[in-house]
Amino acid sequence: MGTRIEAVATAYARHGPFRQGALKLADEAASACLARAHRASGDIDLLVNAGIYREDNLVEPALASMIQEDIGANPGHPPRAGAHGTFSFDVANGGCGVLTALQLLDGFMRSGTIQTGLVVASDSDPGESESFPFPAVGAAMLVRPANDGEGFVDFAFETFEEVDGAFESTISWHEKDGHLPLSRPGKNVLRVVQGEAYKHRAIECAEEATRRFLARHELGARSVDLAIFSQSPAGFADGLATRLDLARGRLARIPDRLQGAHTAGPIVALDAANESGQFAAARTILFATVGAGIVVGVALYEK
Repeated sequence: MGTRIEAVATAYARHGPFRQGALKLADEAASACLARAHRASGDIDLLVNAGIYREDNLVEPALASMIQEDIGANPGHPPRAGAHGTFSFDVANGGCGVLTALQLLDGFMRSGTIQTGLVVASDSDPGESESFPFPAVGAAMLVRPANDGEGFVDFAFETFEEVDGAFESTISWHEKDGHLPLSRPGKNVLRVVQGEAYKHRAIECAEEATRRFLARHELGARSVDLAIFSQSPAGFADGLATRLDLARGRLARIPDRLQGAHTAGPIVALDAANESGQFAAARTILFATVGAGIVVGVALYEK
């Protein structure tokens, strides 16, 4: 028994005077995903958050626990014996975070430990940053046991040699020139740098890892009906599709305003493929993601 995708949803940042942070976007995506699946938040056994950049550069508590409480997924103290509860935690694997979360959920699902899992990912400018190249967006994916043959078949992750200066994120403390008594003497400022070398090297590494993965399953790129790729760095998805020589029209495409979406990118692409009918028509679906490191994650989903 594997894991199948039951529903996906995307939450877009709205224009206006008030900035929507990663938590709000994650909440909206999770609620929309549950509504599409006609599930209650209390049905969730395990909730995993794969987002990285959030408001005020928040590190603790885990954002997953805050999402769990906001959507009403069995919040509060651990459940009584025999009662239903929800466990939640964060994973931090950058652009490969969604596939990492799905691999974890798949393991719990195959063991029979859980029946319903939710992956959430969102990123937004924390408000104190020198540069932030990613659009604000949240996305969620609900998964259930695959009893009818549809589901994830395999996952693989590879780490490649680091490329200096290609993709770096740093948070540094900036002192204020002057501050009032009892006020903060400074602030944490995020700086994100994605060099052009990162995109080229990311495509090369992803091609290498993906070809090895497909060969292990005795598949060629032409056997892929639908490709769900990372959307960051911008141009990665098209570049990898070209290098793999995917058949025309097999790559899931997202709206222009979401180009470069970071951790939520793969789910956003899947949501777009679902809306266009590509996902329903596909039988062999390839996921390929990339993140700083360079780390590449690949997964195969069959129907």
